[in-house]
Amino acid sequence: MPEKTAKIRLDWLDGMKGIAILWIVYFHSFSCREVPGGLTYGFLATYRALPAETSLLGELTRAFTAVFIVVSRLGFHAVPVFLVMSGFGLAYSLAKTGEPSGGWLGWYRSRLLRLFPMYWLAHIIFLVVPFQVQYEAIDYRFVLSFFGDRVWPIDMIMFYFNPALWYFGLLLQLYLVFPVLFRLLQRLGAAWFLLFATAVTLASRYVLLCVWVVNGNYVEGGFFLPRSFGFMLGMTLGLLFRRDQASVERWLFSPLVLIVGLLLETLSLYSYSPVWTYAFNDLLVSTGLSIIVAHVARGLGRVPGVGPTLATVGAFSYGLYLLHQPFILYFAPKIAKLPMPDFVVLICALIVVLAFLSMAIERRMNALAQRVLG
Repeated sequence: MPEKTAKIRLDWLDGMKGIAILWIVYFHSFSCREVPGGLTYGFLATYRALPAETSLLGELTRAFTAVFIVVSRLGFHAVPVFLVMSGFGLAYSLAKTGEPSGGWLGWYRSRLLRLFPMYWLAHIIFLVVPFQVQYEAIDYRFVLSFFGDRVWPIDMIMFYFNPALWYFGLLLQLYLVFPVLFRLLQRLGAAWFLLFATAVTLASRYVLLCVWVVNGNYVEGGFFLPRSFGFMLGMTLGLLFRRDQASVERWLFSPLVLIVGLLLETLSLYSYSPVWTYAFNDLLVSTGLSIIVAHVARGLGRVPGVGPTLATVGAFSYGLYLLHQPFILYFAPKIAKLPMPDFVVLICALIVVLAFLSMAIERRMNALAQRVLG
């Protein structure tokens, strides 16, 4: 297949990342606003918390409002989509040869050079640019965070100064163990590796939730095993995609798989209580929502202007992820009392501005890192 054609067919992958990062940014904005209902027992709890209506049109409006609130509050579900995409990209790039071109040390070097320059710049921007929220004092934790520690001390640093950076600590752990996981994938094959991923994730989550109860931050990402299923699912798909792209796309974008994805994501809404059901949450969200977002990204990719825009945002999603939250948490509370339509319009405008600025910063930072560090 010509290289240009192959790239066009892969645009939905970047589109998935674009949807996921925009959803996360919007979620962080929406979390500053008080709305009725909660997600403890899924969609119905939100629906029932809204005032009852007597007309059919009123009930339809009530249902739409409940869905809007649930979708707005579910932005954190997009994080497993990023984990799936991370595992997919890493495995896909190595599946053809089975070995990194510069050895595993060279592979680690390239990963660190991709992650850290922009990560360091995010810390510097936080120190020098105004209009950012600052809930906690700058202290020794800032130094630990600067060098990549978002894990210890777990209760004090995971969400310190820029809460979104907790994901960076999880990503470092997954990159550290990736060579071992990749070798397992090669030896076990896709089916057995996916079974291994399921068993490891479920067991670790159940033990840390119900048997040896620890700080909840370990389950949320302070320790990689409870969040590893999505990453390993992505690795499996990346390997299969490299071997037979057409068959995987035909299967992934079938109506039956979309229905399965919708059912799994719906089940995830009811997996927060009782505690033992939360052990299944990561599997349900990683699989169900990734399928849904893949279908949405592919559909939007056919819309002129929309598809390329989402793909571009996805390709430069790292900078927006690193930079957005302190600004969002500064501006969103100031307009949280506005009527909902006004609030949404202003927040979307703010997200557009942040996306343009972060993409420009990331482009220049990548060029500088390439020129200086190679």
